[in-house]
Amino acid sequence: MTDKDDRMYWVALTSFRPFGAVRLAKLMNGFGTMEQAFHADRISLERAGIEPELASRFLQERMHIDPQALFQQLEKHDIQVVTLKEAAYPPLLKEIYDPPAVLFVRGTLPDPGKKYLAVVGSRKASTYGQRVTEDLIVPIARAGVVIVSGLAYGIDASAHDATLRAQGCTLAVVGCGVDQDSIYPSHHRALASRIISSGGALISEFPPGTPPLKQHFPIRNRIIAGLCHGTLVIEATLESGSLITARSAIESNREIYAVPGSIYSPLSEGPNNLIKTGAIPVTSAQDVFGIQDVSSTPAHPAYQPTNEKEAAVFSHLFSQPIHLDELVRSTGLPTPLVMSTLTLMEIKGVVRHEGGYFYTRIN
Repeated sequence: MTDKDDRMYWVALTSFRPFGAVRLAKLMNGFGTMEQAFHADRISLERAGIEPELASRFLQERMHIDPQALFQQLEKHDIQVVTLKEAAYPPLLKEIYDPPAVLFVRGTLPDPGKKYLAVVGSRKASTYGQRVTEDLIVPIARAGVVIVSGLAYGIDASAHDATLRAQGCTLAVVGCGVDQDSIYPSHHRALASRIISSGGALISEFPPGTPPLKQHFPIRNRIIAGLCHGTLVIEATLESGSLITARSAIESNREIYAVPGSIYSPLSEGPNNLIKTGAIPVTSAQDVFGIQDVSSTPAHPAYQPTNEKEAAVFSHLFSQPIHLDELVRSTGLPTPLVMSTLTLMEIKGVVRHEGGYFYTRIN
């Protein structure tokens, strides 16, 4: 039997929803191949550790499962299957307590020899959180670190987007199927496509067609942490799912990083508490680079103004916001010219409009 043949039965077994990571691992250990597990009788399934009621239920539903048809659907949508037994399975993920037995992958898994950093935070990120994410992740991604997040609104999306703009590699771990129709939130389907086309991947332990059920997201968080050497928490309330990811990282003996924030902001309570309990505070990209032993040399040259107008405006921009009127006064240039120059520099990714005609310099 080829790996592909047995992979087909791994997929067939995952289509029976009660067979999650733990039960699939029992089947893997209890049978020589997953084809044998798929065709096993009730007694053999029970001997492998499957509960009697579930074994009987599986036998009833098995007659409606077509392994070959399921696998052909995956191939049609360019979805790869990576099982726990294969060399292509991410090595760090194998080390966690309950690694997924099967990973569904759209795109390309990066070199496992690279450094991987999970970046998580609030879905309702503040302006501070969004800005911190961009300022930290762009140089980290340029240095060759693979950025892993969950494709959610807020910090997740900002981390993926910053990585793509830095021409880095990013992975999105989702709590649904990786097929385009299942991607959640649907607003991020275009972002998912950008991740794949840039050399990254979407990853899930849930078969294609699986909806984004609420209970899936805490489960997928252990994969985000498990894939990575460290987890960076940027903003999170005390009830945030990001802290589940952090706990998973701690349980797997991985580094925890946290961005400190205002003591008056509920979004900073999570990171601030993590720092109190031993997380490494991060106030610059170098805080991650130094600990992760990653070169901080950018893979792409820093921005250089292309004309005198850009040079004049750029020289008056800093990390603290400056108002358009002040830029006009400082540069001595007409307001329309300053505005058009700022717009061009925004397109180039070196200036951020903070709202209210306040601007900051990105790099």
